[in-house]
Amino acid sequence: MLITLLLIFTILYTLQICIFALAAHNARYPNDPTYRPTVSVIIAARNEERNIGACLESVARLTYPKELLKVVVVNDHSTDNTDVIIREYADKFPFIKLHAATEGETRFKGKTNAVLQGIDITDGEIILFTDADCIVPDRWVEETVKYYNEETVGLVAGFTSLKSRTMFEAIQALDWFALFSIAAAAIRLHFPVTAVGNNLSVRRKAYDAVGGYRKIPFSITEDYALFHAVTSKTAYRAKFPLDAGTLVHSLPCETWGELFRQKKRWFTGGADMDVKSISLFAVGYIFKSLLLLNVVFNGLTIVLVPLLLKCCSDYLLLRPALKTFKRTDLLFYIIPFELYYICYVLFFPPIVLLNKNVQWKERSFGKA
Repeated sequence: MLITLLLIFTILYTLQICIFALAAHNARYPNDPTYRPTVSVIIAARNEERNIGACLESVARLTYPKELLKVVVVNDHSTDNTDVIIREYADKFPFIKLHAATEGETRFKGKTNAVLQGIDITDGEIILFTDADCIVPDRWVEETVKYYNEETVGLVAGFTSLKSRTMFEAIQALDWFALFSIAAAAIRLHFPVTAVGNNLSVRRKAYDAVGGYRKIPFSITEDYALFHAVTSKTAYRAKFPLDAGTLVHSLPCETWGELFRQKKRWFTGGADMDVKSISLFAVGYIFKSLLLLNVVFNGLTIVLVPLLLKCCSDYLLLRPALKTFKRTDLLFYIIPFELYYICYVLFFPPIVLLNKNVQWKERSFGKA
C-alpha cells in the first residue's frame, strides 16, 4: 500500500513541479520602462547596526529621480547604534528620512507597527519595502515600478539572493530560490500564494483598498498578510517577474538556531493560508511523508527512483532563477539541499501546531 501511494504521489509531485517550473520560466510581463510615479521606500530596522550601513549605502546609490523618491527608515526601538547610523545617512542624503517608531495601537506589534508608521508618513503612489540587512541594486526602483504599467496591478514582488560562502549558506540560498520560484509561478498561473517583504511593492490605492494594516488581521509575517489581503479581497493583480534588474541581495542565517526561528516565524505566519493555498503544498507534504515512511518500512532502495525524480523536477523549478541571476554555482549543493528541504517541510508544520510561540528580534509573539 505504501509503495503504491508513493508511486501515485511521485507522479503527482513531478507533474506539479514541472508545471510550476514552466510557469516560473515564463514569469515575464509587459512593462513600461518610462513610467515614473512618486515612490516611497519603507525600511524597518531593529538592532541592525551591523547591516544598516551597507543597506543605506545601496539606497544612496539609487538612480531613481530624487524629486520622486522618499526613503523612510523606521528605527524600531533599537537598543544599539542603529539610529545613529541612520541619522548619518539622513543628514547626508535629503531623500532619506529617519523615523523613530512609537508604541503603536495595542494590536500592532513589532515590525508591523514600524512598517505601518512608515507608510503613514509617506505619500508615494507606489510603496516599496526592503529589509535592513538587504542590498538593493542601483536601478531597483525603476526596474520595479515599470511593472505597474496597468492600473489593475496592485502588487509587484521580486527575487532575493542570499550570500553563500559555505554549504549551510548555499542550502539557504537554494531554499529561497525555490520559495520565490514557486511564488512567482503561482502568480503566473493566476494562483497567488505569497511574497516576501524584503523585495515587495504595493500600489498605494491597493493598500488603501484593503484599509491598510489597520484593517488587516495582525500577523508576524506582515508581508504575507498584506499580499493575501490585496490578492484575495480586491480586483488588483500581482506580478512576480523573473527580472535580474529587481534582484535584492540579503544575508543568510548564521546558525541553525537562527534558521529555526526564521522558519518557525514563516510557518506560523502562513498557518492561516486559505484552502487553495494549502492544497498547493499538500501534494509535496504527502509525497515527502511517503518517502520517509517507505524508507522506514520498505527500505532505502524503494525511494531511490522517487528521490531521483524529485531532484530532477526541483532542478527544473530552480533553473530559470539560477540562470537568470547567474547562481548556477548553487547546483553543486542540490543533494544536501534536498535532504534539508525534506526534513524541514515535514517537521515544521507539527512543530508550529504544537507551539505557536515565536521569538524574533528579541521579541516574543504568542501567535500569528
